[in-house]
Amino acid sequence: MRQVQLQDAEEHFAALVAEAEAGESLTIVRDGKAVAQIIPFPGKSEELSDRDAAIRELDLLLSQGLDLGGVAPTRDEMHDGR
Repeated sequence: MRQVQLQDAEEHFAALVAEAEAGESLTIVRDGKAVAQIIPFPGKSEELSDRDAAIRELDLLLSQGLDLGGVAPTRDEMHDGR
């Protein structure tokens, strides 16, 4: 079960709910202590086909984006071959 800091949960609540819809359970942590859980609604995850769950998981990953350290590379830098 993945742990999420409370502040992150507040900022990304919709994404966490999407994870629960995809069948994932999450623990909300404040000051190093578990304080809450987000779990799939009973029966909901069973209704999803494997394909639907995979699509939701991929959509979640794509919505989170890729951390490039705050600097977006230019086209030339991406294709420079270094």
